[in-house]
Amino acid sequence: MSRQTYIHVNGKLVEKSEAMKSHSVNIMRDIEPYQNMKDLGWIQSRSQHKEFLRKHNLIEVGNEQNHIFK
Repeated sequence: MSRQTYIHVNGKLVEKSEAMKSHSVNIMRDIEPYQNMKDLGWIQSRSQHKEFLRKHNLIEVGNEQNHIFK
């Protein structure tokens, strides 16, 4: 007996292998410009946002993965 994995698709349980057959494109719009709280500079794009986080060793709350907080 093999194990099946199911996922929710449009409110219904669907076998994962079946759901993965229909690939769709997910286009995410860019972020709205914002003024950062570190040096009050403006962040204009998602790539700028990611670089700013890396440069200042910051993480977004809720997006942390395997970080050890000291």
